[in-house]
Amino acid sequence: MMLAVWLILADLASQSGFYTASQMEVAAAIDLEADGKFAYSLDYGAVSEVAEGNWTSEGSTIYLTSTRMQGAYRQASFVREPLAVDGAALLLRRYDIVIRFNRDDGLPTPPDRKTKL
Repeated sequence: MMLAVWLILADLASQSGFYTASQMEVAAAIDLEADGKFAYSLDYGAVSEVAEGNWTSEGSTIYLTSTRMQGAYRQASFVREPLAVDGAALLLRRYDIVIRFNRDDGLPTPPDRKTKL
């Protein structure tokens, strides 16, 4: 039992990090925290949305489940929304595009959302 818990935590830690996407008409970011929380933002054409919630990992797929989401055009929440793991990148199918998130180790980690600025 303890080994299974340790393997799950190790998997979350290995995939956690700050990822960004920059494509034609797309600016997006996702922060996967090691404790299983996430923060996401997307600007795509006239659509702007943000979400936060929990994430889990199963094999080569990460699943997002939002606890809060604003600005979503067609889908008001993420319910086990799949992010495909493609090497070091994460792929999210959203609206009519596939967004490719790449780990961005060159940017400073965003501040803890619980900390007051």
